[in-house]
Amino acid sequence: MTGPATTCELNLKKMDLSLSCLRIIRPIQLERMQESLKKLGQLNPVIVRRQEDIFQMIDGFKRFWGAEKLGWKHLQAMILEVSLTQGKAMMLNYNRVSRSLFDYDEALVVHSLSREHMLDQVRISSLTGYSRSWVCRRLGMIERLSQSVQQHLRMGVISNTHARAIVRLPRGNQEVITRIIIDNNISSRDSQVLIDKFLASSTAKEQQYVISHPMEVIGLALEGNEIHDSRLSRHGNRLLKSTELLLTQQNIFTGHY
Repeated sequence: MTGPATTCELNLKKMDLSLSCLRIIRPIQLERMQESLKKLGQLNPVIVRRQEDIFQMIDGFKRFWGAEKLGWKHLQAMILEVSLTQGKAMMLNYNRVSRSLFDYDEALVVHSLSREHMLDQVRISSLTGYSRSWVCRRLGMIERLSQSVQQHLRMGVISNTHARAIVRLPRGNQEVITRIIIDNNISSRDSQVLIDKFLASSTAKEQQYVISHPMEVIGLALEGNEIHDSRLSRHGNRLLKSTELLLTQQNIFTGHY
């Protein structure tokens, strides 16, 4: 049950940050928050739930770490009397308007409600106020993304938008495409193009070409130079594409591309 909220000055040492594992916060975000606290002070209270003498933080992790860096001892806090599942749902709701949570952060919270609290999609939808299809998409992001890709995302090596595109790939192909994106510093927009082309490849040979020559594939796609002849059948266009790809590879090898 939800009890009345109270606001007070709360010692940082009494704050439990165990739910921070459900948030991804980049160093640049912490720097900006620290600068804001230094110039303007604390504009909004952090949100915590009471656990006897410990207060588990629901919202305000950047404010906490920024204040800690500045040597502050206390923060203004709103204390709620709510259950853990309600607290996790509030992590989504407090950031709903500002959209300060990325898809992956939201997915972590939803997956935690599913795995740790054994809630089905209908109950999660009711608890959070989001649609069942939204819940399903967020669960799918965790369940379909490989662990290595999730680690790249947590470390900030790839963006949330990259992850949205990568999750469309079979798990067995995600790491190799992610490595290509990282090594070639491919933007999220161009990674969408690359993955579209990989998924549209109908043979292993075509997929290998996409993997071996990602920048050429992206360049051709963005220029609109698709390999297709409306006079030919699907099989004929496949042969045409294979021939053109072979010629392109030969030109790359001989330095004429």
